[in-house]
Formats: sequence, C-alpha cells, structure tokens
Amino acid sequence: MIDSGRSCTVSALIALHCLIATAFATPVEDRRVQSLDIQAGKAFSSGNLPLAEQLYGQALSLSPSSPRLLVNLAAVKTRQGKTAESVELTQKALSCDWQNPQAWLLLGMNALESGKDDEALAYLMQATLRDNANPRAHNYLGIAAGRKGWSEVSEKELRRAVELDPDYADANFNLAVFYLARTPPLIGRHYQRALDLGAPHDAALEARLSKAVASPASSPSSSAALP
Repeated sequence: MIDSGRSCTVSALIALHCLIATAFATPVEDRRVQSLDIQAGKAFSSGNLPLAEQLYGQALSLSPSSPRLLVNLAAVKTRQGKTAESVELTQKALSCDWQNPQAWLLLGMNALESGKDDEALAYLMQATLRDNANPRAHNYLGIAAGRKGWSEVSEKELRRAVELDPDYADANFNLAVFYLARTPPLIGRHYQRALDLGAPHDAALEARLSKAVASPASSPSSSAALP
C-alpha cells in the first residue's frame, strides 16, 4: 500500500521544512541563541545545509538541552542523509521532553526511510497522539499503516491529513495511490489535486489510471468519484 517510490521521500522534504518552520516561530530567551536559530532556519530554507548544521550546532552549544534546537539539527541531519546522527539527536530531545511531537514525528520519518516499519508505526502513533492536528504526522502514519497492510487505518489517517490540510499535495497523492490499489480501483480527484498543488507527475501511477479508465470493472461502483 502507498507503493509509489516518491511518496515518502518527497513528503519528507516538506515535513522537514515544517519541522524547522514550527520551531523557528518559537521564541527563545537568549538573544544569541535566537539570532543563531533565525540564521539557521533561513539557511535550511535556502538549502544551505552545511551552514544550517553549523549554526544549529552553535546554538546548541549555548542551549544544549533545548528539545526544539535538537530536533531542528536532527532535521538537518536527516536531509543530509545522516540518519544515525539524526536519531541520536532526536532521542536526546525526547530525553529532555518525552512528549515532544516533532521529535516523535522525525523518529518515525527516519524509521520509514530506513525500512523499519514497526518502529515507524510506533513512533508515528506517538506523534499523532501528542499533536492530533498535525497533517504530516497523519500522512506518515497512513504510509506506515499501509505498509503493514492495515488498509482501514491507512485510509483513515490519509483522509485525516487531507481534512486538516486540503492543500497538502503529498497526502492527496498518497490517498490517490491508496484508492487506485483497491479492487476495483476508484478513480477520483486526489491525484489531480496533488498535481494542482505542485506534485510532479508520476508516470507509473498515470499508466495505472489510464488502464483503469480504459477497462472499468462491471461493478457500478468502480467508476464512482472519490469523496
């Protein structure tokens, strides 16, 4: 389920930006830390990961137990492909604040990327439990549940992600992939919505859509529009 090769990776980039943006908006008492935090957030947003890594490291040297800064640096490490370092930082953040939803989310993202589906499921359940209004946490939980074959849970979580953020391109894309995998497949608006929101075309998915349209099943429900 949710078997497109781009679903997790592309979503991950968006979610990482949101992790940084969320923390970036959080006030910091120490002005030096605040200045470094702002500069690091800008560097991350512009794609200058080495500079973001350096600046977040400097900020942490001044505030070593800040869960927010630890998660921000961990997000940079994930973008750099340094998964083990990201996990270590995220776990340290949780040791300072075990209820931090962004830390649980990033742990789940790292686990998904590493193919550790059972761990990802557990982490992402913690993320949604602690921040039920985060569409990205629900999107990733939907992916994790789909990998386990838990279709009802996957659909529920992906739907929740889209309800929370109708403009979330990757959640729309993942929901389209989910519905296309049904027997018979359902054809609807979510893939087009994802494209309208800037998601790239997926040749394999479009071929499957074309085949489904050209050869509809005999059941009347097979051509029903998605909700």
